[in-house]
Amino acid sequence: MLEGSDLTVTLDLFVVSLLLASLLFLFCLVLAKRKYNFLNRINPTFDLKKLLILSAATVCFLRVMSFIGVIAMDLANIRAHYSMKPASSHHKSEKANNNHPVEKNQAFYDSSMTVLFDLPNAIVISTYVLLTLVWAECSLLSRFHTESTAKWRKRGLLWYMVFNTSLYATQIILYILIFMGGVESEQVVIVRNVVNVAMAVINLSAVCLVALLYVYLNVSFSGFPYRSQNSKESLRKISNVMLFWSLTRIVWGVAMLLAWTEDIDLLTSQGGWSPIILFVLLILCEIVPIVALMDYNRVIFDFERGATRAMSSLATGHHVLGTLQFEESDEELNASESFRRTSEEPLLSSGNIS
Repeated sequence: MLEGSDLTVTLDLFVVSLLLASLLFLFCLVLAKRKYNFLNRINPTFDLKKLLILSAATVCFLRVMSFIGVIAMDLANIRAHYSMKPASSHHKSEKANNNHPVEKNQAFYDSSMTVLFDLPNAIVISTYVLLTLVWAECSLLSRFHTESTAKWRKRGLLWYMVFNTSLYATQIILYILIFMGGVESEQVVIVRNVVNVAMAVINLSAVCLVALLYVYLNVSFSGFPYRSQNSKESLRKISNVMLFWSLTRIVWGVAMLLAWTEDIDLLTSQGGWSPIILFVLLILCEIVPIVALMDYNRVIFDFERGATRAMSSLATGHHVLGTLQFEESDEELNASESFRRTSEEPLLSSGNIS
């Protein structure tokens, strides 16, 4: 508790947990900035990997801003709640609780709390889908095949744009519906519950779509050889990152559904284990995956360098699968752009396969 002549500020467990989470997200934001500058020095061209870093940085920035808003509301003693109880039981509990007068702007405070907490969730899902596209591109670069990488990339970006447009349009429409209702509008409560449950369902649906893409690419390209043993190993590491993100998305989605069904108020300063549960979920499902993504960002870059070296070895007739190693050299760093141009066309034609 901080006391002054005219001001008293109480830091409870809820505020402390959000402050610690904000500091961790700030650390991830600084880490993302350093990784982006690293990639920009190597190759100034804007690509999927840089977009992935920017997307993760946006998640961190919005989390920090949303937590600052929630902390400000808590310090101002605004009795706002992020209640996930089903709409049918919401008004019953309101009528049963007659000991506390209802604030005139209570509906606005509750809706604001919902938006503040839910706003970054869609960008987290978008980052996860973008990571899948990066993995798919690396999967194509890891093998010699007869497909056009450029066509696959354009097709993936098109579906990513459609997914993002649908996701953010749904989110904006639901937010507008939340604030359009009045204080006693039961429709607002229903929309608020739809927002709470929708992100959990979208998380689980995105994981299912990613799993289908994983199976499809592995089955479609199973007959093509890897460029090198290092390409195979690098793809395995990137696949592990995507698997970890998938598991955390499942944990987050299931946790949000349980919070809704069990009527757990995640953003509350009234004691209990809710702040600790929220803090653990943020670390496990967002902070650690982002740090892992930044850590394996160099692996993704080395992946392209290894693919470039594999193509050069194949052209000169010195390619030996399983013995090709990556080397740190300026020539390989400058070769990534030439590899990008050559990867736009099929690597092998039917006339070259003996």
